Order: sequence, then structure tokens, then C-alpha cells
Amino acid sequence: MIRSLLLRSKDRWCRIDRRGCAHCGARSFHQTPVIDDDLASTWELTRRERNWFNLREGHFCQSCGMSRRVRMIVWTIRQLHPHLDNLTILHCNGINQLDLFFRAAGASAAGASNVIETHYAPNEPLGLMSSGTSNQDLTRLTFADETFDLAVHSETLEHLLDPEAALKEVLRVLKPGGRQMYTLPLIQSRRTRQRIGTDKQGSRTQLLPPSFHGTDGEYPVVWEFGGDFLLARSPHIERVFYDNYWLNPTVFTVVERKAGKVT
Repeated sequence: MIRSLLLRSKDRWCRIDRRGCAHCGARSFHQTPVIDDDLASTWELTRRERNWFNLREGHFCQSCGMSRRVRMIVWTIRQLHPHLDNLTILHCNGINQLDLFFRAAGASAAGASNVIETHYAPNEPLGLMSSGTSNQDLTRLTFADETFDLAVHSETLEHLLDPEAALKEVLRVLKPGGRQMYTLPLIQSRRTRQRIGTDKQGSRTQLLPPSFHGTDGEYPVVWEFGGDFLLARSPHIERVFYDNYWLNPTVFTVVERKAGKVT
């Protein structure tokens, strides 16, 4: 199944910025290197792979500030859900600048209740609202079954001990026919490997040398995903959209759809 998904040419060459920024339409971009030497070394990236991720994370629209990764999400949402005002949306962990898109689309204007944004604070009660966002553990969401039409998360799964539980939880809170869209750092030619595990007492244990995304020590990497991740998720995957698979296979959005009739 996943082979047919990945070989669908119209999904592998979307060229999200061909008419300008996928969000605001601006045509000016700037490139900033974001993959430092330490991350490149612990991740064991080739020079080519490092360049791919720099282009994914460090290619910004000069007008709205969105990275190519976030613009890929915006493009995907617009393709599958052009009318967001009719949807109930779960926006997980405040994806950079994605709130700009929701506001511009009319989905999260002041007073609107159809977008719920989350953060994660382990020392606060789950479900607690703070500064307009809900404290949520993606593996233990406090929302009722079949609450949302659309859920979006990005660069979160690699930091969780149980990413499968998170994906299952998101599907649980989706309505029948609802979608979850997400991105994750993945290298197609590799197999997934785990950097952090747990011992018999349930305490975290380092399986490989520590690796971090963002500020050193802020976002420890638990999983480094490979092509087998997509194969494992293939029963749930509806489509995988790529900006340009042949130029940079790291820029994509995975779309999963919950089984059942849309109400």
C-alpha cells in the first residue's frame, strides 16, 4: 500500500511555493543554516542529508516567517480542507507561525472556539488552560472521543517514548472521516532507531549518545525515524504529500484519516 502512496507522482512533486509562499504569497525567501555540527554528527547525517534538513528548517518566507516545513503543512491543509470555518481543529504544541494561517483563514478569529491549541507542561494538570492553550500530553489527551475534524502536529513524535500511543490518541479524538496531518524528521534510506529507552523501573535510559533539537538539553531526541515508519503506518495513511521528493525527500506531510463515515 505504502509503495503506491510514495510513487503517486502528483503527490511527490507538489511545488508548494510555485506561486509564492504557500501561506502569504510573498516571493522573497531567505536561507539560514539551522543544523549545527553536533546534531549533524550525532544524527550521522551525510553532507547531502544535512543540506536537505537545512533547506527544510531554515528556508523562511521573508514576509510571514514560515519555514518550508510549516508551509508544507499549510499547503496540505488548503488542498484537503479549503473551508476551515466548518471544522473543529486541534492544533498541537503551537507549531511555529501556523496560528497565523488559522487566523488568516478565519478559523481562529477572536472569540472563535473551533481551534484548540495545546502545549505540554508536565508539572501542570492535564487539561488546564493557560494563556489560551490547553495543557495536553499527546499520549493521554483529555478530550472526548470524536471531538475534532482535523488535528495537526509537527516535529513532536520523535521526542515521545511511545509515538504510536500518540498517533492512536489523536485518531481517537477525531470524528469518523477526520484527518490528522503531521511532519517528522525522517530519512527514507534508513531504518528507525531509538536513542532513549526505559529500564525495568520505568526510568529513562540513554541507548545512544544524547542528541537534541533546539536549545541544548531542551528537546532530547528519543527516535530517529526511517522509511520503515511510513510502512508501519500504511494502514492509516491516506496520502503523503512532498514538496519535491526528488530534490528534497525530507519536506513532506503525512495525512492519516480515521475510518468511518463522515457525518
